[in-house]
Amino acid sequence: MSKTIGDIISCHQVDALDWKDPKVIEAFESACNHCRNPDLLDIVRIRTKVQHMITDCLIKKGFVHPPVALFSPCTDPLNHETEVPEMKYYSQVPEMKYYSQKVTLSQSMIFNKMLVSALSNIQKVFWVSPNIRKEMNVKDTGRYATEFTQIDFESTQLDFESCMNLIEEILEVIVNTLAEEEGDVIERISGRRLPKLQRPLKRYDLADEAAKLGCTQGQAEDVLVSQNPNQPFFLTNLKREAYDRREESTGKYKNYDVLFPVVGEILSGAEREHTHERLTMRMHELGYKIEYFEPILRVAKEHGLKSSAGAGFGVERLVRAICLLPSIQAVYPFPRIPEKLIVF
Repeated sequence: MSKTIGDIISCHQVDALDWKDPKVIEAFESACNHCRNPDLLDIVRIRTKVQHMITDCLIKKGFVHPPVALFSPCTDPLNHETEVPEMKYYSQVPEMKYYSQKVTLSQSMIFNKMLVSALSNIQKVFWVSPNIRKEMNVKDTGRYATEFTQIDFESTQLDFESCMNLIEEILEVIVNTLAEEEGDVIERISGRRLPKLQRPLKRYDLADEAAKLGCTQGQAEDVLVSQNPNQPFFLTNLKREAYDRREESTGKYKNYDVLFPVVGEILSGAEREHTHERLTMRMHELGYKIEYFEPILRVAKEHGLKSSAGAGFGVERLVRAICLLPSIQAVYPFPRIPEKLIVF
């Protein structure tokens, strides 16, 4: 019987795991052993604190949390290759039926943030958002998980500078609180004392750094991580998605990542493009399928988007960075490794 992902079906119609398959047995035993990690309780407890501190900081600043949208006919393109290499600027996820409508799982809350800011009287919004990304051909499986939590925030009262200042403020609360309250635990797990965060964080223009080093931007990023062994830092001016604002007078992108020692990026954000003309131009530049993005483009044309800025914290990546875990999978009771079988 042919079944479409997302159709309402009985559990009796779902293909059972083949327990005669050695790969299934291996995945089962690996998952059970993984969950027995004696550090798991402390790691997940620290993760709980991290998520609470981020949301608490945002709530105290006046941010509000609407319900999460899991399905969308128009989702974040994500400017990196995932399941289908020839579709360079698209995140490919299984197509699903939402009643009679074809949709995908939302890849991030970016369009929701921009649309809520444009159409409602909400000026400060955030989501604790579950994410599923079916990434393929991943070389560093210690960095990627197919399911993760992102705390996405956006405000019409923020711009490039003020958003980075807010990010610094939140990170200072998280790192310095954990250094004081969980210092001994983190030292036992990681083998090093968590250093307190020192503001302001260093900022590096990625394009400029790559030019100085005479290498690719990816290689420059690795060099900068190695040169900053104790403190996180900002990377700015990254050529990325169409909704990240570009300053035409300089050609620089008004966006930013935060990178931590050893593990790299834990947050991405930007000031946004917000006019129909600019968004359409940038989408054409990047080869987007324009008709797919008609919902947000129509709002930009007929109602107008608002100038805003925001970012998204990768919760599990941040916990990995704080605890210096060898793999992001250590944050999970059961691993979610790209292209690997799951049994739980």
